[in-house]
Amino acid sequence: MVFSEPEGLLKIAIADLETAEASSDPAVFREGAWGFWLQQAVEKALKAWYLQLGGDPPLTHDLRRLLLLLEAEGVATADLEALAQLTVYAVQFRYDADPAPLGLDREAFNREAKELIVRVQALFIPGSEAEG
Repeated sequence: MVFSEPEGLLKIAIADLETAEASSDPAVFREGAWGFWLQQAVEKALKAWYLQLGGDPPLTHDLRRLLLLLEAEGVATADLEALAQLTVYAVQFRYDADPAPLGLDREAFNREAKELIVRVQALFIPGSEAEG
């Protein structure tokens, strides 16, 4: 099966979310490892959404910037703002030998990321009532 670019990105976002969910136990996985995979899932979902709207997403890991691009297209993103905190995991936490943990609620953030992915998936279903 051949996927469009946004559909392909969304499939990768789903796989990244699965990895983040599998990395949710703080007794086993450091926060940076979990956060990296969750940030990647959110980034790819937001880029898939922007592509589906006809945009050309920039090469960036900045989730706030991606949210602003979606807002410029008329998408209400206020409920997604908390996810922008994950941007720090894309770069800083990968290259900092001793980062101060943010102490985020992993299960809650996993849930928010999953809700985002479901919201974006709805854009690919013909006749969907999804916002976009």
